[in-house]
Amino acid sequence: MALINIKNDVFDICDRIREIDSGYFIVYNTSAHRFEIHNKNQFGNTFCITVEQGLDSRVISKLRKSRIENIDKIIHEIDENNAKLEAESRRKVHDETSFKLKEMVDYAKKREADCDFADSYQTTWC
Repeated sequence: MALINIKNDVFDICDRIREIDSGYFIVYNTSAHRFEIHNKNQFGNTFCITVEQGLDSRVISKLRKSRIENIDKIIHEIDENNAKLEAESRRKVHDETSFKLKEMVDYAKKREADCDFADSYQTTWC
């Protein structure tokens, strides 16, 4: 894996991300064919985000949105999204269960006409 350090670009994204945090730097990952934004002030792994479409203003927006100062807002968004996903999942299960139950009831009603229940509740000994 070869990483090429990007020092400048057409849209001055490198300079603009350093305004957000002086520890940010951009590399191009030649094996994955994508740009990666890292932070040299982080311990261990410096990896922050990846950009496959190219360097543009979306990178700046993503970095600003994901800053630690916004952690409460980010967690709130995650919780809201998880609640929506859970509600949707429950609705799907409820819909599928209702459909299958309705089919079973319809089938049982149709079969009722074919059955003779006169001796159904009597014990017959051979």
